[in-house]
Order: sequence, then structure tokens, then C-alpha cells
Amino acid sequence: MSDNAQLIWVPLDGEGERVVVEVPSGSSGIVRAARPGEIAGTAARSLAESVDQVRAAAALLLDRMTTMPNPPDTVEVELGVKVNAEAGAIIAKTAAEGNFTIRLIWERGEAVAPGEQDHPAGLADRSGGHTSPS
Repeated sequence: MSDNAQLIWVPLDGEGERVVVEVPSGSSGIVRAARPGEIAGTAARSLAESVDQVRAAAALLLDRMTTMPNPPDTVEVELGVKVNAEAGAIIAKTAAEGNFTIRLIWERGEAVAPGEQDHPAGLADRSGGHTSPS
């Protein structure tokens, strides 16, 4: 853990499970100070609620890219996501800044099979829903 960081509890989905996340000191919305290695507080939003905000941003980006007059065959978005005790998930300036890197790829494919989710402009989701810690 770096000298200018603190640890916070982040609820996963509001059902009691939680994870410890390292956040920069002074930017997390935490008022109480803690010794290095101690938990300074708990995030106001669950990780699930925070990721929903990022999903909405990704959906908007996909919609805008695929509704262009000449939409691309592939749309790739990589987001760095930082966790903040007060605001939840924040899209970072760079992927390297984030607690997580989320990489989403949509490729123009064949017609969607019955029962599969349709994506704008016939693009198929190839991301596999994977996220990786930075």
C-alpha cells in the first residue's frame, strides 16, 4: 500500500458481502483518518451500484458509435475505473489510474440467434464480461 493511500470497505451488492479497496487519501470522501493498513471507512455505494453507472456510460458510447452514418465494424472501449467512498465508481483519466480496467469489444457479426441479446447496429458483444484489476 502506498503512503498516500487508505483502505475502505466496499459492499459488493448490498447483501452483506464486501471487499477492501485501496483509494488515494483525501479523495475518497473519508473523513476519519486511519493508521496504515487499517480500514478508514465504508463506501456509500455498493460495487454493483457503481458498476451500473459505468455500464450506462459504455452503453451510451456504443449507441453513439453504432448509429453513425457509416458505423465501424468493431467498437472497442477500455475504461479505467477508480473506486471512491463517496461517489462510487469513477471513470479514470487513464486505465492505469483505475482500481479496475474494463475492456469491452463489440464486433459486427451475423444475425443474432433467437434468445440472445441484440446489440445496436448488429454488433455482437465479444467482451465476455471480463474485468481485470489494474
